[in-house]
Amino acid sequence: MTSILLGAPLAGVLMALASVAAEQFLAVVVNIFYRKEIIFEVYNNLTFFLVASAIIEESFKYFSAVFILRGYFNLNRFKFFAASLVAGSFFGAAEIFLILLTNRKKIWDIGSLDSDTLFSLSAIGLLHILTFFLISALIASRERNVRFLAMRTVVPPAFIHLLFNFLVIQKGEFTSWLVGIVLGITFLINISIIIFNIRKLD
Repeated sequence: MTSILLGAPLAGVLMALASVAAEQFLAVVVNIFYRKEIIFEVYNNLTFFLVASAIIEESFKYFSAVFILRGYFNLNRFKFFAASLVAGSFFGAAEIFLILLTNRKKIWDIGSLDSDTLFSLSAIGLLHILTFFLISALIASRERNVRFLAMRTVVPPAFIHLLFNFLVIQKGEFTSWLVGIVLGITFLINISIIIFNIRKLD
């Protein structure tokens, strides 16, 4: 229980910070070699950096699930899933905090934000919970000696993450509905993986 209540939140926050650090390192490399500065506005367009960011974040979630939750804390089956939900929640919370900080907002300023911004922040939190859980469900339902396990586990949530980013960038009339549909489908995928693999979950 301690690993779920203390270890999982710490893993979620640390992986979120590690993702940000990796993304900033990538930005520095791009700046050095291509003489192109990565600024905040890059998130308003679907670029290579945005794709890389989705892959980086989902890769760190995979690392956390495999080496921390399963490897270090030795969690399996439903304890593993519970820890993944907690870690994903704190991953999302850390990213939301960093977004507010970037926009010179404090955590208590959330109440004063407009409804569209609140929806976006809530969707970001749900995205990280669902993709972290998806990674854990895929890990628990597959044999450990499967070829390219890491790649086959990271690609689906990275694709969902990228689709989410694309929809948020569009800012169209039905964007909120589409974001909700994507998150809903991801939830159903998670539940389906568990149900259809309930007997062989590790």
